Amino acid sequence: MAALSLPKLRGGSERKRSSTEGACGATLPAALNPPPVEVLPMPKTMSLSQVMKLLESHGDEKVRQRYVRDGVVDNVFGVLLGKIRGLAATLGTNHGLGLELWGTGNHDARILACMLLDPAALTEKEARGLLEPLSNPNLVDELVGRVLVHAPVAPRLQEKWMDGSKELPRRAGWKLLAGRIARGLEKELDVGATLERIERELPDAPYRVKEGINFCLVWIGLHLPACTSEAIATGERLGRWDPRPIPKGCTSSYAPEWIAAALALRKGEKTEARKTMEAAAKAKAPRGEGQPAVAKAKVASARKKSTAKKPSARTRAR
Repeated sequence: MAALSLPKLRGGSERKRSSTEGACGATLPAALNPPPVEVLPMPKTMSLSQVMKLLESHGDEKVRQRYVRDGVVDNVFGVLLGKIRGLAATLGTNHGLGLELWGTGNHDARILACMLLDPAALTEKEARGLLEPLSNPNLVDELVGRVLVHAPVAPRLQEKWMDGSKELPRRAGWKLLAGRIARGLEKELDVGATLERIERELPDAPYRVKEGINFCLVWIGLHLPACTSEAIATGERLGRWDPRPIPKGCTSSYAPEWIAAALALRKGEKTEARKTMEAAAKAKAPRGEGQPAVAKAKVASARKKSTAKKPSARTRAR
């Protein structure tokens, strides 16, 4: 029997992080706002080996090196996220295949698994077995945002991990709480006590836990309008806990600024901080940089026509 010919995988480029709806390194869980993807013309029934071969064939060395710099272990092909989404859209929910992909330990396969797993099929033991051994925060966030936040066992996981001592599970617990708040699933949440806990625990928490706690603080401010002012006040008391410089085009992780920027974006507005940053970037940019390609072409064309119409020195002398 002839071997199955796997069609080429197509997909969009990696999703860009929003500069205002989420700070760099802590964005809206992808499951809340998935981009459109093209359903690929390939068989829905594929074996683990076929999927792994397909992923490997679309690995990119530059992407792989970037993942490694971001803390991914060597077992990674470097497949662009858009291509993984395209494959996931074709395969649909497939819990068994998702577990098999996760079991390979390959980073790209585990990202795909997060898009195939059925949250309702996970037991608490299985969910803990997937997340607790992880050492990469980005994969923790993918598993939480795409799978665990939808799982019936999420409340028990959230409580256990938030009260635990392990760094990445604690991060996952706070991110689970944030995701459940965004979906209106925390009906009996004591927001005042939660904000007090945030203010109490964030200063001394490990860095990756700080990110998760801060993410939850911001999501309270964004998704519970009655508590926005209180969340901002909590952030102001905590101060700027993140010492890293803010990358160009990104929003500060400082909760009051992040909340303000996201709320302004919802209204189609820009904060004063965003206007100042964009004005500074424009002032530093070389002439013509940052203009759309069409605008640049029009300017070049106009200059060319102007030069062509201008009479030469000899003609003017006559």
